[in-house]
Amino acid sequence: MNSILFIAPHEEIASIAKKTLIEMNLSIPLIVAKNKIAVNIAKQSESTSIIISRGGTVRDLKKYTNKIIVDIGISLTNILKSIEKLHLAGCKNIAIISNNNIIEPESSIINIHQTSVKICPYSNDEDVSKIIENLLPKNIDGIIGDIKPVELAKKYNIKNSIYIESDIISIRKAINEALILANKQQKKQLRLQTLQSIIDNINEGIIVYNLNKQPIFYNKLGKEILNNNTVLAGKKGTAQLNNYLTMYKGKILDINNEKLLLDVISLDINNELNNQILIFQKVNLIEKTARKIQVALYQKGLYAKKTFNDILYKSPKMEKLLTTAKQFAQSNSNILIYGETGTGKEGLAQSIHNASQRHDKPFVSVNCASLPPTLIESELFGYVEGAFTGARKSGKKGLFEMAHTGTIFLDEIGDLPLDIQSRLLRVLQEREIMRIGDDKILPIDIRLICATNKNLKQLIHEGKFRQDLYYRINVLRITLPPLRERTEDISLLLDYYLNKYGQISTKNLATEINRYLLNYPWNGNIRELKNVAEVLAFIYKNDISLDDVKHILDDVNDISSSNTSMLTLPINNNLKNMEKTIIQQLIDKNYSNDEICHLLGISKVTLWRKTK
Repeated sequence: MNSILFIAPHEEIASIAKKTLIEMNLSIPLIVAKNKIAVNIAKQSESTSIIISRGGTVRDLKKYTNKIIVDIGISLTNILKSIEKLHLAGCKNIAIISNNNIIEPESSIINIHQTSVKICPYSNDEDVSKIIENLLPKNIDGIIGDIKPVELAKKYNIKNSIYIESDIISIRKAINEALILANKQQKKQLRLQTLQSIIDNINEGIIVYNLNKQPIFYNKLGKEILNNNTVLAGKKGTAQLNNYLTMYKGKILDINNEKLLLDVISLDINNELNNQILIFQKVNLIEKTARKIQVALYQKGLYAKKTFNDILYKSPKMEKLLTTAKQFAQSNSNILIYGETGTGKEGLAQSIHNASQRHDKPFVSVNCASLPPTLIESELFGYVEGAFTGARKSGKKGLFEMAHTGTIFLDEIGDLPLDIQSRLLRVLQEREIMRIGDDKILPIDIRLICATNKNLKQLIHEGKFRQDLYYRINVLRITLPPLRERTEDISLLLDYYLNKYGQISTKNLATEINRYLLNYPWNGNIRELKNVAEVLAFIYKNDISLDDVKHILDDVNDISSSNTSMLTLPINNNLKNMEKTIIQQLIDKNYSNDEICHLLGISKVTLWRKTK
């Protein structure tokens, strides 16, 4: 127990303490010293935090050291035994003179066996002489006390004096108290060391200032910062430090060739400012963490690839639209994007997500038209085990649940069935979902972006879209212009995709071809332009003609190609049967579902309905 030191004021206590320590099987260092000498020993013993002692030595140790002092008490039995000894010696007027930390701090007189006992506490050794001198006229014939009173009793010719002893019980009690304190201190020190180790090993630098703007605590990185910045170290004065913190809070600093992001937190306790905490984050680690999060989300398919930097444009119309979109990105309100097929609605939704405060959270994209009606509810809201035949044994998270804390993008919202529209409305109102087959409600935090190429107001009029849902999703609205209304961007987009697919540009094409492409209506918008550019880049030759280009455009868009021109339409059937016949003939001619939907201008859900 190197943290405990026993300082006995005299040999009698040392002898009892030595026996007690042996009985308790303890190796606590034991020294005989008192007052100033004891104080000097305590100060030199750096490893000692707890000292056991008694009397005036305790008083001096408490006054002149910052150690924890355990005072050896005196039992009432010892005092009564001392009084009994003096009574048997014939003493009639006894004074108990001792430090006020041993006996009660107020003077008093008691009578025991027709013997008067006066209690005289003192706080300084200099007071003992005065106390005895004041007692002499009162015929004091016996003194019980500490070392000092007993020594002075002889000087004043008081023959009967007894030193107040501490018995083995009192000493054992003091040692046990010291052991308990040492154990608590050891646990506290271990907690502090663990906390310091944790704080030293985090990636942030931490500096804590007191009200006087002096650093009172810091971790390993915080110490490096203080060593390399005189302002933060407080060497330039409080005013300059305050200005520095105000100027750079939330900004990036360059300290010792390392970029650090500074945050300042004020600690208010009982509505009073106490300390300030500075937190420095390494910018390169922030970037690495962001990349890791994005990679993890990407691997789960919950990642938005596009940003505003990926959107190609030079037209004023798109400039204005994107300025608005960037402003909308900072809001959590629902957004409705309207645009024709192929105008880039999902790319814009991804860009808004990546420019928002949710950029490092999931981005879940749902094409409402591509989900079969029988599955759309379970896909959106999830289900628990046994919810229906064919359900996964462990259940499944819904897309809304997967988008928690991030953004969910509902494309082709106009194709959502009415019953699902009702559930979606409740989700938006309550911000909570319930899996199919479950009775538990799950709170969700999402940002909703919807897109459509349909006239939702017309669908409301036709009873195919809920009006209350329309107003819920149409808080912030963006209308993407078709390519024919942003002709300034056509050549820019053509150059980009021609270079991407064949490392050529519009400069490689004849003037008449460029003119034709610029004036072409592009009904399929950017998607159509991209397809045409890919074909052009693939078959490009220096002598490519305008007729070749027209042929390419026809191949991409012509719904009356050689395969479809041979369709047989039974004119005696109703419209429904005619649709089924056309679809079946296209399937027989090996058209894919995507191609059939594109040719007939219908969604995959509609195709699924017509073929089931």
